[in-house]
Amino acid sequence: MATDLTAVLLSSVFLGVGFVIAKYFPEASLLAGVFLVGLAVLNVALAIAT
Repeated sequence: MATDLTAVLLSSVFLGVGFVIAKYFPEASLLAGVFLVGLAVLNVALAIAT
């Protein structure tokens, strides 16, 4: 259960940071893309690990 909660928390943090960067700093869209790709990689890694 703790692992699932950690995964949701980390995913939310990555998604939130990516969204905030994309919304308030449009010139930093590459950085937002890095955060959103990091979110996808994190989700895949956690899916494989469980």
